[in-house]
Amino acid sequence: MYLVEKFYQDILKQEPPYYAKYSLSTIIWKPICKYLNVVIVPNVPFTNLRVAMYRWIGFNIGKNVFIGMKCYLDDVAIDKIVIEDNVTISYGCYFACHGKEQEHTKIYIKQGAYLGMRCNVISGKEGISIGENSIVGAGSLANVNIPANAKAVGVPIKVTQEDNA
Repeated sequence: MYLVEKFYQDILKQEPPYYAKYSLSTIIWKPICKYLNVVIVPNVPFTNLRVAMYRWIGFNIGKNVFIGMKCYLDDVAIDKIVIEDNVTISYGCYFACHGKEQEHTKIYIKQGAYLGMRCNVISGKEGISIGENSIVGAGSLANVNIPANAKAVGVPIKVTQEDNA
């Protein structure tokens, strides 16, 4: 995409946009990935196939993970979402790694975590970690780190119980 960069620098006298540095294969893959992630994968009725397709797109997903239908994993920064082993993500959960005036930050869901139906996980400016064996209640807005073995619910989320086991 050298030509696009030169066009912006020499003719328009502007800083080239970030996508001017993408290879042709990346430019072709990005909309395909977006379509798969938003339209196809969330509607696949077979759990193992759905999780395998998320992995195929490039998400880092551990073993024995359940991701319910109608979930949206942010595909703007695929490498920023990490889901460890034995995690359950119920139906309709949304994950966002970026926002206005914010860099792409990490969402880290640790082993054994359970995310209830239709919860939202927003990484914020610092990133977010859902602790090992923690439970995030249905419909919650997780925008802060959740400690290990905790139960957290609400909008915005509040830790209601921590188990120091």
